[in-house]
Parts: sequence; structure tokens; C-alpha cells
Amino acid sequence: MRRMLGIELRRSNALTLVLLLVAASIAGLLLSGNDWYATWIRLSYLHGSSLFLLLPLALAGGAVLGRREKRTHAAELIASTGRPKAQRLLPGLLAVGLAAGLTHLVFFAAAGIVPATTGSYAGLTALLWPLTGTLALIGGVWLGLAAGRAWASPLVPPLVAVLALIAQIGLSEVGGPGGSSPLRNLSLLGQPPSYDWEAITPRTLIGWTLLGLGLAAGGYLLSTGRTWLPRVVAVAVMGVAFTAAAIIPGTEQTDHYRIDAGAQKLVCADGAPQVCVTAVHAYVLDDAAPQVRKAMEILAKLPGAPTRAAEWRADEVYGFGNANWMNGGTTRPEPGTLNFDLVLDDNKISEQLVENIVVGAGTYWNGCEQGWDTVAGHAAGAWLMGSDKLEGVDDGSDNYPEQQEEVAKVLAALRAAPEQEQIRRVAAMRDAALSCSGADQTAILTGKASA
Repeated sequence: MRRMLGIELRRSNALTLVLLLVAASIAGLLLSGNDWYATWIRLSYLHGSSLFLLLPLALAGGAVLGRREKRTHAAELIASTGRPKAQRLLPGLLAVGLAAGLTHLVFFAAAGIVPATTGSYAGLTALLWPLTGTLALIGGVWLGLAAGRAWASPLVPPLVAVLALIAQIGLSEVGGPGGSSPLRNLSLLGQPPSYDWEAITPRTLIGWTLLGLGLAAGGYLLSTGRTWLPRVVAVAVMGVAFTAAAIIPGTEQTDHYRIDAGAQKLVCADGAPQVCVTAVHAYVLDDAAPQVRKAMEILAKLPGAPTRAAEWRADEVYGFGNANWMNGGTTRPEPGTLNFDLVLDDNKISEQLVENIVVGAGTYWNGCEQGWDTVAGHAAGAWLMGSDKLEGVDDGSDNYPEQQEEVAKVLAALRAAPEQEQIRRVAAMRDAALSCSGADQTAILTGKASA
């Protein structure tokens, strides 16, 4: 069998298919930006989602192989041999199928060298995700081979690729944005995780595995079957597998992803005050700690300032239209602890990290459900920074010039008060924000409301 596999690898289109898969995988990662450089979870998602393009290529590659006998006018000669059809086709099926599947795994391992060098957290499900893609690619090759054997036209390879692409796009759009149809699970273009500590759930991995097994079983039976019975069985097997793959993963984002406690485990820098980030972002701890401590020094102008800082972590998976995500989900800071966000861009912390922490006197990530007082938050932050406005705060306020005008008015009213009164007002505004009391924080800063 080894010798036959070697012959098939040399004579079939396996090498061409491997090169196409590698090229498409590289293009997919390059076009996705730098999100995958430092985190295994992001790499796993992007590599898994690349099946959206890789599966059509696998189908086309299998169809090219399926056309070989009729294209070379050897179909009757080969059929006249005494070997069973399944035995004759097995070396080709294994050669091209395994070549495609192993390419997917090897490429993931090669790309994983980059996040591995950063010491990024790697959860088990993130490492298992590529295995489901391997099954899908093997099944795609075999199903394409069956199509090529059924119809030897040169139009078959591009046709099956285009149909697979259109089918996935259609399935991913069922129900519109935020739709919850189970049919969306049959598209290999899945919704991405919202945060780096959201890992794929086992039930979603099971769904992808069943989808791959259904493709593989159906492709094998359709390729090797000589009568109507195995072909009917193939359709039945794919129907059952696809139905299970659509239902088992669930329909909500909270069904597809889960909070990975290991990824959220805090890793702390040496020195005081203590600064901690999540394990999945440990690679930026050394860069973040000085800026966070600088922000804590600024916040220390107020009485009762925090003595410890920890990166904000979600206590639930972000779902489409979740009303609790107005301000950091429902995660509340611990007493004496400053919650902050790293404001990552291309896996690097923002140059305005201090401003993003100081805004709202350190209360932006307070987890209150009633929302965020942008005007009061920016006014308090600008007062603490000794500036007229905060630049680079990642809260979308730059899109509302009228709010910036209100900030200037509130800041002027605050600074018109005696110094000790200014400190009292900002501290009162901070306490109101942390308590989620719903008090008018702008009125507190302007002196129009009591603390």
C-alpha cells in the first residue's frame, strides 16, 4: 500500500492541491491582519475559518482526480480488471485526501510557531480545532472525486468549487445579521470570538467533526459504490450527519464559545503597585505595567484611590444584542482594584493607555448596566490629567463633537470651584460611577447635585 500511495502522490494532482491549499491558507492569515500573531485562540479561529475557501479547493481537487480515468480514456480498461472498485480507488482516495488533510495540520503547526514564541496561552480546544478541518478537507476531496467520476466534464471542478462557496455564503446569511438559524452551523465561516479568552465549545467541535465525517463517508460511498444501494446510504448518512452538525452546536454565540478560565487567569508584574493581566495577554505585561502604574499615580490624587490594577475580564460570552454589555458586561471590579482594558491594536497596547484608564477617574470598566456617562467621564479624566480634553480614548466619543463641547463646559465649571471642592466632586463622581447608583455624574462635577 505504501508503494501505491507513493505512486498516486506522484501521478495524481495531490502536489498541486497541496500548493493551492498552502497558498490560500497563507493569503487568509495575511489578509486577516496581525490578530493571530500572539494568541492561539485567534490563530485557531482564523485557521478554522479558512475552510470557507479551502473546502471549495478540496472539492475541485477531488473532481480533477475523479475525471482522470475518463479523461485518459482508460475507464473501460480499468473497469475490466478483477479488482473491486473500492480497492482500485482506495490509493487515490487516500493519497489526495490525506495530502489535503495533513496540509491543514502542518500549516497550523508551522503558523503556531509565532504565538508559541510569545508564550501565549494555548487551550486544549484551540489546539483540537484544526483536527475538525482535516476531516472536512478529506471529505471534500472524496466528495469532489465522486462528482468527477459521475460527470467527467472539465466544467465539474470549477463548478463544484463555486457551488460550495455560494452554498456557504448563503448558509452564513440565513436569518440576516445576528440570525439564529441552525443552518448557519453548516457554513464553515463561523462568527469570530469577541474576546481572546473566548474558546470554542466542545459541542461546536463535535458539530464540525460530524460535518467532516458526513462529507468523508458520503464521498467515499458515492465514489466507490457500484449500485444504487451505497449511493442511497451515502445520501442518508450525509443527511443525518448534516442535521446533527446543524443542531448540536446550538444557535447562539454563547453556545459556540465559552469563557476559558485558564485564558483569564491573572499574571502579575513584579513590583508595586501590583499590575496584572490575563494569561492570554501576558506577552504585553512588561509594556503595560509602567503605563498602568503611571495612571494609578494620577488616580492617587483622589482619596480612596485603587491600590491594585487588573485587566478587565468578562464573566460571560458576548452575545449579539446583549444589553448588559454597555460598560464591561456585568463584571464588577473588586474593592480597591482598578479594572482596565489594554486597548490592543495589532497585539500592541495603545499609546494612550493612560488616558483610557484615567477616563471617568478609572471607572470606565465598572460593569454597570445603565451605561456610561461620556461627558462626566471625559471631564473627570481631563481634570486628572491637567488637560482640556482626553485624546485617544476608545469609547467612540470622537464621533460626537457636541459631547466634546459639553465636556469643555463641565470642565470649566469644575475648575471654577476651590481646589478641595474640585477633589471632592471628582471623588464623588467616581464613587457614584462605581456604585452603579444611576446618579447624575455631570451634575456632581458641576456642583448642581450633592455627593
